[in-house]
Amino acid sequence: MLNIPEHKLIHDVPTRWNTAHDMLVRYVEQQPAIFSALLDKTAKKTGKDLAMLSDGEMKLAEGLIQLLSPLKQMTTLMSSESTATTSMILPLKTRTLRAMTANPQDSPIIREAKRAVTADLEKSDTNPDLIDYLHRATALDPRFKSLPFIDEAACDQVYKGLVAEILDHEQQVEGTHAEDEDEEKLPSASALPPPQKKTAMSDLFGELFTTGEQHPKPLSATIEGEVALYRAAESLHIDGNPFQWWKLHQHKFPCVSKHAKRYLCVPGTSVASERVFSTAGDIVSASRSCLSPENVDMLIFLQKNMKTE
Repeated sequence: MLNIPEHKLIHDVPTRWNTAHDMLVRYVEQQPAIFSALLDKTAKKTGKDLAMLSDGEMKLAEGLIQLLSPLKQMTTLMSSESTATTSMILPLKTRTLRAMTANPQDSPIIREAKRAVTADLEKSDTNPDLIDYLHRATALDPRFKSLPFIDEAACDQVYKGLVAEILDHEQQVEGTHAEDEDEEKLPSASALPPPQKKTAMSDLFGELFTTGEQHPKPLSATIEGEVALYRAAESLHIDGNPFQWWKLHQHKFPCVSKHAKRYLCVPGTSVASERVFSTAGDIVSASRSCLSPENVDMLIFLQKNMKTE
């Protein structure tokens, strides 16, 4: 009769982050139906101390919905299993802090709630080493590589640190390869190819088209150029997949792409691993308690990786 969706009410669950927001949204949506139901004569006879939210409390509930909406979006994104990498932490934190900026229209309770959320977020990720790590992870994500939440000088510093880290890693890899090559037996002089004979082509064009020796660029210059080229490249659309982008561009940025894999493989939250425990609990039930560990591993693997659509 009221032309509103027929939805059930939602209860707030302390162990689930977004249920407070969902509870308020559903209550505001169903408030006319709740009010009509409580005005029914049967409800008045059987109910005790029935009370409805006042107009001021309803306005507060609507303000809390707006306050909690960015937090719900943030937790929903970080709870995904495909692209919830550490590169998303700083952009989401910055976006959430901006959403917590006080407005003149905010009530005292909303302003206090925003101050509490801001204080809690600012206390997290204060370790300088962790901040450096998150900045580099964000820089290696083609969606956020412009680092718009920090100034230009700080952005340059992040990329300088990234160049130094990639150079150090590549030098270590080259040192390991050099040690392996030294252990191999060097070819004898008799095994070396004989010098090339002078040909008619070299007699005719040798003086005009001499080819000088190609000296390889220093590794540091190669990495600096690669990072500069990556930084100047067009950013990936915010809805794009960074893993697919790096797969397509790994030949263009070989050193940077190897380093990006080391950063982007780190999940930003433990939600995915928690879901594995939940999946295991669904598989190893009371009626299937005799499953061997090997079969449990296979069933969990299939459930998490097999596409059933």
